[in-house]
Amino acid sequence: MTRRSRLAACLVALVAVGWLVVGVEPRSTAFASDPILDAKAKQAQLQSQLSAQKAQLASLRADAARLSNALAYAKDQLASVSAQYEKVADVLSHVKQEVADVQGQLAALNVQIATLDAQLKQIAADIVTQTAELGARESLLQDHLRAAYEQSQTSLLEVLLSSKSLDDATNQVGYLLTVSDGDKALADEITALRQSLQIKEQNLRDGRAALKDARAQAKIQEQQLVAKRAELTTLQAQLATLKRAWEAQKARQEAALNASLTAQKSLQAQIGKIEAAAAAQAALVKKLQAQQLAASQIGPGGLRWPEQGYHITQFFGPTTFTLEPPYTYQGVYYAHFHTGLDMSVGCGAPIYASGNGTVAASGQPLAPYDSAFGVILNHGGGLQTWYWHMQPRVVVAPGQHVTAGQLIGYEGSTGFATGCHLHFAVNLNDGWRNPLAYLP
Repeated sequence: MTRRSRLAACLVALVAVGWLVVGVEPRSTAFASDPILDAKAKQAQLQSQLSAQKAQLASLRADAARLSNALAYAKDQLASVSAQYEKVADVLSHVKQEVADVQGQLAALNVQIATLDAQLKQIAADIVTQTAELGARESLLQDHLRAAYEQSQTSLLEVLLSSKSLDDATNQVGYLLTVSDGDKALADEITALRQSLQIKEQNLRDGRAALKDARAQAKIQEQQLVAKRAELTTLQAQLATLKRAWEAQKARQEAALNASLTAQKSLQAQIGKIEAAAAAQAALVKKLQAQQLAASQIGPGGLRWPEQGYHITQFFGPTTFTLEPPYTYQGVYYAHFHTGLDMSVGCGAPIYASGNGTVAASGQPLAPYDSAFGVILNHGGGLQTWYWHMQPRVVVAPGQHVTAGQLIGYEGSTGFATGCHLHFAVNLNDGWRNPLAYLP
């Protein structure tokens, strides 16, 4: 057998040996980490941040809407002919808190915008770097393929025939196969780089769109917040004017009430009776609270005014009126405290239930300590309303269910009263509350 024939016969075995050579110590250009998995992980992280940003925007819009509604309501209250200082002050206190909430939401959004902006800049820089890397690897692969093409001009058989020995032929075949395997790995890396680049470019597009929207919304809300702060400042100035008028009115009312006492005898005896009536009142409140188990029957709209065409003659809170008994309100002791809201339409004016409820007591519930006629309604959830100094005509009976706006009695001056009026009081869980907080 000739030398050429012997080498040809060994060709198949040499190819197999060449693959074994490649398998022993392959050439590898693979990344330490999978670029596609890495890109997808960063994409998931970015999508999570974008979702959080959308939620932040939604929360900001909701806060801004509440602030707008609160400002509109405050304006309406101040514009009302019967504007009450304490109620408007409470409304503006909520408006101030809404302003602070919107400011906080804006600050949080701006932090998210800055964070997202930095991340997008990093993604853009990564894209530039990875694009350059992709170009270098594609160039390397082209060089390899070009070399392989040039080498392919010489057949494998001719390489074998030109070899001086079997060992020499084996080495050359192994080299050729190793180059082929390396090129395959390089091609896989290029494919992975391209896919990860596509993911990053999509992330960049999504992020930039979200960032643009967030910046636009933040700018709009900041402009609106400036305008709303200006509105709040104006309303607070109007509130200060209303407060002065309210304080003057309260002083006139209390002066008139105190002046009416000068014509009465046995002032100390009256004070003692009133204090005894207050103690009986507290005991009755606890008794009725214990009987009240149902959930509140008062809807989101709160209570309604118990009289129509009224004017307020005495407000809830601390007072200088001598006949008002002592009371501890919100942890502060007051020597004289008015636990309700006095209003007057005129003797005999109809009085209506302020909300759905059950008559807990009617007639003279505090006799013999207080001879006043009145009605007490349980509304459930620990809420009671008291209607006092009514005329002796009893309209409703204990246990009777009443609805908001139903007639329950008539304005009078029974009990400790200086004239016809209605003492309207709200008790929640054994504590007197400002009725203005429950009325529209």
